Amino acid sequence: MAPQRHIQRAGTEFVAVARGASDTHIHLRNRLLAIFWITVVADVIATGVVWIIEHDASGSQIHDLFDAFLFSTSQLLTAASVASPATDGGKVLELIFGIYALTVVAALAGSFGAFFHRRGREQDAEKARRAAAAGHTPA
Repeated sequence: MAPQRHIQRAGTEFVAVARGASDTHIHLRNRLLAIFWITVVADVIATGVVWIIEHDASGSQIHDLFDAFLFSTSQLLTAASVASPATDGGKVLELIFGIYALTVVAALAGSFGAFFHRRGREQDAEKARRAAAAGHTPA
């Protein structure tokens, strides 16, 4: 299959997930939205907690709410730090954020793996139905 065909097919599936074209697409969309909203809420809470813990600490690189937001967001999404926490509480939060980031990546990988498996089964069933309707037996 030509590379542009793969890109076109991926784009079609992406739109199908956004539209909820099948139960499988709806399932993936719901999982992605749940992960997104949980991360947004966690980020808002984490930003406040980091700012409270770090903003007055001696030697802290987190001086204002934006610094706390940048630190929290980078930790929650990539487990990569843009600042080093100065307090023990900040260091514990950095560890928790790293665990969260790894968990989210694993959840995303599992969600996509389940989607591809389930979507493949859907496509096989569709092919079998078309073959039966045309009077052919599936291979």
